[in-house]
Amino acid sequence: MGRLARTSLRVTAQAFTPADLALLDLLSRLEAAGYHFVSPTPATHGLVARRRRARGADILRDILGWGRVFDPEAAPDWLLDVLTEADALREDADGLRARLRVSRLDGRLHLHSACSADDQAVFLGPDSYRYVRFLRQTLSGAAWGKALEIGVGAGAGALAIAALNPQAAVVATDINSQALRLCRLNARHADLLVDLRPGGFPVEGVWDLIAANPPYMEGRSGRLYRDGGGQYGAEVALAWANEALSRLAPGGRLLLYTGAPVVAGEDLVRAALTSLARRCGAHLVYEEIDPDVFGASLARASYAEVERIAAVGAVVTV
Repeated sequence: MGRLARTSLRVTAQAFTPADLALLDLLSRLEAAGYHFVSPTPATHGLVARRRRARGADILRDILGWGRVFDPEAAPDWLLDVLTEADALREDADGLRARLRVSRLDGRLHLHSACSADDQAVFLGPDSYRYVRFLRQTLSGAAWGKALEIGVGAGAGALAIAALNPQAAVVATDINSQALRLCRLNARHADLLVDLRPGGFPVEGVWDLIAANPPYMEGRSGRLYRDGGGQYGAEVALAWANEALSRLAPGGRLLLYTGAPVVAGEDLVRAALTSLARRCGAHLVYEEIDPDVFGASLARASYAEVERIAAVGAVVTV
């Protein structure tokens, strides 16, 4: 494999397309307006979004948070202009919808996908908030020189890491080109430096810190942000952990937030990471952050032996 391209986020405006510049303008206008939206689970989002059309004083949150259908005459002219320039509108049977949503996380605005069912969707939801909280709690007061995040998505984790230590070098990767684009815009708006690279682990490099929030649901839904492969969805997380430990500098740490299937009372991720840490002579600190997430998925035949899926945070120090 050849060396992956490096993309600096602190570049001139000429490096952005007109559509990109329109989205940066959107984020600036929303910031000035005090926009605030917390992204819930897809189930909650779908339920609440269907309650009514976008309207009234809450129209920005209706259109860009809940993704509700809206009448063009009900929206501010500037919003229609910006979304049109960004090619971020689609026609619905009853009006228009935004192709992107905007949520606030850790004090920063994040562009992300409006539809989580798309193959190339860039997801942001409750896991993103738990992940960033885990990063902040773990890294508070810590120091590092080089950090890597695998699977950057909309950039919640990478931006949190960059904000915690603006002097550090932060590299982030993703196999989804739309994720890299939106993260680039989110980082530019936040004035944070992240070096974005397509793919997975870079060909070269040793890191003081590696962080990841990998997909962890079992099965091949076709959605990149969701499919965790076999082992009840733990396959990707464990593969990333194994690779990460070979890329850490002495004293370096892996911060892994993921979902852990519990079968017959045993947390399969904890068991696998304990074994991995022992083989590598590393130290593992493991926390169950939420004992039960995505419980509705247990109704699927592939989860017939799983009691629950826990959201967990693991810190492995080499």
